[in-house]
Amino acid sequence: MKEKFKKYWKWFLSSFIWLGLLLLVLDIVSKNLVVAYKDVIVKNNGVDVIPGFLRINYIINNNLVFGISTSNPNTDRILFIVFATLITGGIIFALVKTWGKINKYYKACFMMIIAGALGNLIDRIFYSPDYLRVGAQFNYNGVVDFIDFYGIWRFNFNIADCAVVIAAIMLIVYMIVDEIIAYRKRVKETPKEDNTKVLSKTEQEKQEFLENKSEIKEDKNE
Repeated sequence: MKEKFKKYWKWFLSSFIWLGLLLLVLDIVSKNLVVAYKDVIVKNNGVDVIPGFLRINYIINNNLVFGISTSNPNTDRILFIVFATLITGGIIFALVKTWGKINKYYKACFMMIIAGALGNLIDRIFYSPDYLRVGAQFNYNGVVDFIDFYGIWRFNFNIADCAVVIAAIMLIVYMIVDEIIAYRKRVKETPKEDNTKVLSKTEQEKQEFLENKSEIKEDKNE
């Protein structure tokens, strides 16, 4: 029983499922904490963590992604749920089909993306306008954004967004590096062409004559 537990525990750690669960829990907990103190945050126009650089804000993002919107909150909500469900389902299906063929790095990245997609999907499905409203503000459903690098970046985001963006960057960098390594390996393994010049019969006779002449000259010098 103990050996079996160790086996499953080792698989669980190497699968990086724990990473996806950890990020998902952190995303849910952080958003609900921000919602719990939303009145104070809005009243003070955000809570500074690093003055002039980072603050905790309270924004309900009812757009699709990166500010893209159809101008109809209900349509945006439905489209977001549909696309997020399809993308997450597609990634999970691909992971199941290729689980034994991909390395741990890919598993970690895809778990981060799944956690991020699920985190924002939960907001769209379960957080009602009444739960998110502050007075007359935010009378609609959306994703809770609270990380505000107002000194350098005008968009607000959350842990789920961070997980998706960081994982995407990690994947791109890894694929570029992997392609460079593969290319160098192919170049190294490619047999070099024999650049030795094949001499014609006339050229061979000429070369032999010059070699003999050089030997005769050396003998005379001796």
